[in-house]
Amino acid sequence: MDTPDILCLRFKNEAASVYELARLDETGQPRRHTTVHRYLVSSNGTRNLLNFPEILNRNFTDEMTKGLTYAFIGLDRLEELSSISSKSVNVFHILRGGLNFRLVHVLRAAFGYKWHSSSFVSSQRIQIGEGFGINEDAYRKFVVPANPTIYSGDIVATGASIDSALGYLSRYLLENRIDLRNFVFVTIGCQEIEPILTLWDERFRSQFPGYERTILVYLEGRFAMAQATTPLATKLIGTDLLRSHALGALLTPEFEYSQFEKLIIPLEACVIYDGGKKSFEPIHHLEEIRGYWRRQREYAEQSGVSLWDEYNRRLPLDDYFVDPAREVLGSAATLEQRRRQRWWGLSAADYDRLFRRFRWLWTDERLKWARKPGSFITVCDKKLIYLDSHL
Repeated sequence: MDTPDILCLRFKNEAASVYELARLDETGQPRRHTTVHRYLVSSNGTRNLLNFPEILNRNFTDEMTKGLTYAFIGLDRLEELSSISSKSVNVFHILRGGLNFRLVHVLRAAFGYKWHSSSFVSSQRIQIGEGFGINEDAYRKFVVPANPTIYSGDIVATGASIDSALGYLSRYLLENRIDLRNFVFVTIGCQEIEPILTLWDERFRSQFPGYERTILVYLEGRFAMAQATTPLATKLIGTDLLRSHALGALLTPEFEYSQFEKLIIPLEACVIYDGGKKSFEPIHHLEEIRGYWRRQREYAEQSGVSLWDEYNRRLPLDDYFVDPAREVLGSAATLEQRRRQRWWGLSAADYDRLFRRFRWLWTDERLKWARKPGSFITVCDKKLIYLDSHL
């Protein structure tokens, strides 16, 4: 029987944590089981930009640069990326969302690179029937060195944009007889990217004799994507990236801890919304958030849903209870027992810290209030007042 992916702690310091996605072998030890090297990284900067959608424009990219720099320094302990000559490194920008990751600046800050080059393609995902296609993909600017290690980053839901971009990259390299060595992809995204990169890893190995590895780096979590069957009243199918483990998300422990900083955080529509709008159309981005909360306000009034029910649809808290249905609270030991199926390498102190943070936010008084029918309306009203103050 196939075992599920688990997060294995590989590196941790005060600035960042790096986890590898693996599976347990017959001896109970985690082992890499795909040709793609898959990691989840966590840093204060990347947690901030995912938790607070009001972080916009330059502040958004500054948080991204800071967080990714620390994460790459940690990742370097495992993959030794800094040993690669920057003269052979190319940053492959998928416009416009890929600009958010500022990988040119991150590589300079993390590894001291100064000779790395950049390439650009435009790519706009559009809906075609029940699926997605690519439009506005005419712009191309490539200057790729010999034997390149190529870095790229993008927000991934269905994966249509990166699949199209890698198709062009492959054709370009073959036509110009350039032998690809490594491909490193950074994403805020979901599991849809994995079969795409696995397929391209196979192609790259067959097309380029010197190909070494494909590295996939998720920021803060491998999120779930909203589907037609997702039990949420307000959602964008094929677009919203969700935190719920019940829907298939796998979060870093640090990111889950940060969800308990403010009550509102897990109640947002998506962990990232539209990354391009955040950087380049900040007012439209805030209007989009306000539109979501207005729809949530209408839903709350019509349904009488409690805050507790809506919260648990988006961030289930069942692992913090011995019996959620009977409202019997658990303990740090209960949490550790449940999460061993998803996290490997954490200490009892880590679970104790996380449980105490949960109880800091979810006091007995708040739990009682949140279960009242209609309590979600109050949260929607406060969020709308806050957004209106910005606009």
